[in-house]
Amino acid sequence: MTIPEKVKGELAMGLKLVAFKSVSVEFPLALMMGCVDEAMQQNHWSIVSEVTKNDDGTLSRYYYDTAQKNYVTATLNPATGACAIEKAEESDVLEKLSFPELKVLAGLIDKKSVAFIRIYSEKELSSAATEEERNALNERNQKMIDEAEVALRKR
Repeated sequence: MTIPEKVKGELAMGLKLVAFKSVSVEFPLALMMGCVDEAMQQNHWSIVSEVTKNDDGTLSRYYYDTAQKNYVTATLNPATGACAIEKAEESDVLEKLSFPELKVLAGLIDKKSVAFIRIYSEKELSSAATEEERNALNERNQKMIDEAEVALRKR
């Protein structure tokens, strides 16, 4: 078994319990984030964010599992190869994603999440390029709110 296969096996085992306990693995320095991405995707986790460099020099990326409907953040220390994967709260992840990243996530999730709808709408509105586009989005959002209020009154 090669080193990348061994590391991916350790990661796969830990991901089954990530909702309850963080996962920690050591990656050989040459493998880094690409190996994390590959291992996550082999275990049915989708990449939902770009890699970000944190103030402490670590690299982070968010992933989403459609089967379990869980978010995790993988934090990799390039100096040591240490990688920690921890469960992340939906609202925290959504707040930190850019609008293009939210659009990718929209194709993966059940869009009935109130947090997702609110944050997606806010970021969509702020990314509008023209006043005409902003007005069209406001009109559409108001129409959705009106329809939801009618549906609530019928209950």
